[in-house]
Amino acid sequence: MCGIFGAINHHSVAPDLIEGLARLEYRGYDSAGVATVVDGRIERRRAAGPIQALRDFVDGRPLGGHLGIAHTRWATHGAANEQNAHPHVVGRVAVVHNGIVENFHELRDQLREAGVVFASDTDTELIAHLIAQAYDAGLSPRRALRTACARIEGSYALAVLFADRDDRILVTRRGSPLVLAPEKDGAWVSSDALALAPVTDVVMPLEEGDLGILTRHGVLVFDAAGGPVERPLRRLMTSRKDVGRDGFPHYMLKEIHQQPQTTRATLEACFERRAGTSSGVAGIEGLANASHLAIIACGTSRYAGMVAREWFERIAGLPVILDIASEMRHREAPRMPGGLALFISQSGETADTLAAMRHCKAAGQRTLAVVNVPESAMAREADHALLTHAGPEIGVASTKAFTAQLVALASIVLEAARQRGRLDDAGLFAAVQQLSELPALLAETLEYEPRLAEMGRALAGHDRVLYLGRGAGHALALEGALKLKEISYIHAEGFAAGELKHGPLALVEEGTAVVALCASDRLFEKMRASLQEVEARGARVLALTDSQGAPRLTGERLALPTGGELTRPFVDALALQLLAYHAATARGCDVDRPRNLAKSVTVE
Repeated sequence: MCGIFGAINHHSVAPDLIEGLARLEYRGYDSAGVATVVDGRIERRRAAGPIQALRDFVDGRPLGGHLGIAHTRWATHGAANEQNAHPHVVGRVAVVHNGIVENFHELRDQLREAGVVFASDTDTELIAHLIAQAYDAGLSPRRALRTACARIEGSYALAVLFADRDDRILVTRRGSPLVLAPEKDGAWVSSDALALAPVTDVVMPLEEGDLGILTRHGVLVFDAAGGPVERPLRRLMTSRKDVGRDGFPHYMLKEIHQQPQTTRATLEACFERRAGTSSGVAGIEGLANASHLAIIACGTSRYAGMVAREWFERIAGLPVILDIASEMRHREAPRMPGGLALFISQSGETADTLAAMRHCKAAGQRTLAVVNVPESAMAREADHALLTHAGPEIGVASTKAFTAQLVALASIVLEAARQRGRLDDAGLFAAVQQLSELPALLAETLEYEPRLAEMGRALAGHDRVLYLGRGAGHALALEGALKLKEISYIHAEGFAAGELKHGPLALVEEGTAVVALCASDRLFEKMRASLQEVEARGARVLALTDSQGAPRLTGERLALPTGGELTRPFVDALALQLLAYHAATARGCDVDRPRNLAKSVTVE
């Protein structure tokens, strides 16, 4: 959630640090700060609010130094104010921290009993105290950092300055991501490889427990046991041109419009072109005889898994257990050795999903990950990783990453169907052909934006919106409701339309807004009956349908391009994203940085 950036080189680093934070602002924006070492002392600037507030502060009080660390915060412990902003400084030590200290209260009480007076409400400040105590006791910077970390329970990514050591930055991680970028005359560190794209094309992800030392001659890395180790460099798939808005008013709208290209890129990566018949994921073993598949994810990624569940069961005949990553481990459900578990995450660093994957691996499960970041922990640790090719997604509300996930999941579904004898070559060819039409289908759907914008503005005047769907449309109803509530702050809920009479119908009254997904498929007549129920109670229905369904519906309806079983969810997803976007902008909301939310949830 929070963002770390640091640099050591031969020129003034403050401008570089603030630019790095600007590229990380989508990860946290409650407050920000920067610290450098100048003439044997630590200089620090902090400000509440967005990065621009810090930039203005530093412009008024310039900051020298050739090495420094910086942080943009998403508040966990303590309010979003300057007092709680990072870096935290204790004596000769400055610290920035991503993660959460689970034994915070115990350690804080111990330090208070020892006479420590805290200047903030954060868990990070106590880390600075622990390191400073060890350093003041005569330990080396590396030993002081290791000694402090040994007392911490929880997750962390740390970057540390020592006032009397202007030749190094120390970093370490456990449970939270951190990547280095060694250069000829210095080094960089960031919690997100995206922030390093303008300054390097290769990064070095740290492993669990690694401790790194950044110097003007490059980097040294020590593993969890304390021994020197060489970590491989990985080439970035992102460049400077990928992180601009390209003339769009918001990143989210740019990313919505990129979906014809990002689905094409993911299709090309996931499907081989041998006569168009192979699903391209034949390296995934065990689908033929699997008794079931567990799909585990959070938020939007879980809704992608929910769509895939429909496909796996109908097309591949493979039963699916869909689980919420944050709940799965703690339920202590038994896992049969040799089982197959599929994990979905845009960042590949989602704390709950990563922890669930490690839990399943420890229980003898084979693991498959669908991720967008090849440098991520999930991509490295899964038995098999399938990469989406959405490119960097900066808007907090996921759009193009969601549809790229659906492409990757569809490829696994078709491979499972092939292995299980549910699709022959002709059937597989037909399915691949249907998916190959996606880029054109999504480009056509974007042409409906003016009408979707009009419908979105209509939703902006409502305090509550219900979304209805059946089959894969139920998953899309949940995703559409999530998008609306994320960025417009309208209370929205998604329901399986067949469940209306089991409770949700009580919410419907005169003027209630209902968004309905009504493709003319095998469930169309049942959906139409549900709409008649809500219309009879005065609801205002906005139906997303197709040319076959539109003449059979009453009220407001939009006939979107027709899609098949595999492609219709993509059309609905894009339309729902545009509805939410235009509702939010009509309400004056900051769609790229919705309140209380951050892009990557890297703490539990």
